[in-house]
Amino acid sequence: MNQISRMAGAGLLVYGIGTTIGFAGAGGPGGDYEPDIVAAYFDPRHYPTAMAFWYVGALSALGLLLFGLGLRHIGGQVGDALWALGIAGTTVSVTGAFVGGGLVVAGAEGGPAVQGGVPQPVVYTISEIANLLTVCAPALFVGAAAIVLAVRAGLPTWLKVFSVIAGVCGILAPFYFTLGIYLIWVLVFGTWAVVRGGRQTAVVPSPQTQSNV
Repeated sequence: MNQISRMAGAGLLVYGIGTTIGFAGAGGPGGDYEPDIVAAYFDPRHYPTAMAFWYVGALSALGLLLFGLGLRHIGGQVGDALWALGIAGTTVSVTGAFVGGGLVVAGAEGGPAVQGGVPQPVVYTISEIANLLTVCAPALFVGAAAIVLAVRAGLPTWLKVFSVIAGVCGILAPFYFTLGIYLIWVLVFGTWAVVRGGRQTAVVPSPQTQSNV
């Protein structure tokens, strides 16, 4: 397989590392409902931090556009499908970042009436939806891309097996316990693509060019 470019790997790494930092730094409540965590997130003193990290996550999600564009060079319907999955993953992740960030923006702009008027369970619910959109929804699309790559892109055997396992874990990301394996694959595949792409420096002349020499 010689069509996976360095750009695809770099884009995947930007997405994986950047959105994880943005998501973790913003600290949107999710999982078990804990009133103290919800109160801390919706505390006006936390608004600047949350907004900044949500922006980091949104911008990093654009890495999936590079990932999809790099894979589009595989060509045919497979390349088009991978490009579309990259676009879809970017879209939902950026949407999630703006939902999570929009929650604190509403608190900042709405002032005490909003800060004291929105019940904590509502804050938690909106934040959980934002988390799912930011992390789990793109994991579904990237997980599907991983399986497509394993089946159609001629990966090395070890990476093919890992891609199938990680792809299933990405699709099941809303269960959260599968996210670890998926994120490890993002780092491994991204690094592999960058290193392999970097080694593809030689230009091989086409048969037609050779015949004209």
